[in-house]
Amino acid sequence: MTCRATSSALWLAALAVLFCCQPADACNVPVFRYALEQWRPDTYRAVIFHRGPLSESEKECLDPLQERDGSTAANVAFRTIDVDNLESEADRAMFHSLDNPPLPFLVVQFPAPLQIDSPIWSGPLDRAAVERLTESPVRRELVRRLVDGQTAVWLLLESGDAQKDDAAAALLKKEMETQQKTLKLPELTDSVEDTLLTATPLRVEFSLLRVPRDTAEQALVGMLLQSEPDLPERTDPMAFPVFGRGRAMLGLVGKGITAANIRDSAAFLVGACSCQIKEQNPGFDLLLAARWDSLISHEGIPPITSRVESVKEPELVPIPPGSSAPPLTAVDSVRNSELGHSPALSQPVVAGWPIRAELAIVGFIIASGFIALRRLRRNRG
Repeated sequence: MTCRATSSALWLAALAVLFCCQPADACNVPVFRYALEQWRPDTYRAVIFHRGPLSESEKECLDPLQERDGSTAANVAFRTIDVDNLESEADRAMFHSLDNPPLPFLVVQFPAPLQIDSPIWSGPLDRAAVERLTESPVRRELVRRLVDGQTAVWLLLESGDAQKDDAAAALLKKEMETQQKTLKLPELTDSVEDTLLTATPLRVEFSLLRVPRDTAEQALVGMLLQSEPDLPERTDPMAFPVFGRGRAMLGLVGKGITAANIRDSAAFLVGACSCQIKEQNPGFDLLLAARWDSLISHEGIPPITSRVESVKEPELVPIPPGSSAPPLTAVDSVRNSELGHSPALSQPVVAGWPIRAELAIVGFIIASGFIALRRLRRNRG
């Protein structure tokens, strides 16, 4: 079987598992819209290494990262570390890997859940660098289009070879136009799970943004290239569909930018959101300067109210006790979990929990499928 055929087979198998294993209370809101309304972006980690107190001018450089009204516009949190007091082994290892950098020095890493230690950007601390870290022309336009309700914005990371880049852009545009005409949105019902939380029109629309490898987009280029360990060494054009609040799916690289792969990605984003937990969906969040709650709500009211609030309270069913142990309650389970006790011995039965377990398994299968799919999509042979 060819790489392309194997890739398509794996993709279809993953989608079949996803859609055939929907729980009874799964919503019909499309993946891209559910992500826009419900998924909060993960937080990037910024570390400033310095020696002695920071000067007032150096502190002013950090203004774009400072909290305002309890939150920052960008999904990034920073901490300062005096190199004469490196208490953490991880901090010591990171600093020593920088090979005697000029201080103060800024290092930015992916959100912790991704478990990627490679920095997306590092350099001397200055105001211009910090501003480029949180904002850039491409990312400002990306936010505008997502807030406007576009299904996904394809970021084409250019290779520098104009012929290859133009060919990839032409293929993406052609296939996006086709998918806008052929893909159908799921039919929403009167169920509370199908309630849209914002007034933005629901439609199928894709667009393309080309990402040059220049100074202004250096941080964005770092995020895209460092999302997988073998991408920095590749010289091909790369295409990443971005949806929701800046969630990027794993990229298509070089020969992997095909009509079939573009079509599969589009179909997934427009499909019903049966896997509602963000972490069960492969991909990574981009670092963007955007106050999403205000941007997508005309009234300025945070739209994330969680559909779970309107669902009936779960019914707790006690596990039959042993010879003398009393039945466990939900509180007992939480307390045992906090103490590190085995969940197999302390888990309450909640009506519907097998469905949640199935979702977790489905999420694992999908994630594994995506990883295998990414390897095949690139057609390295």
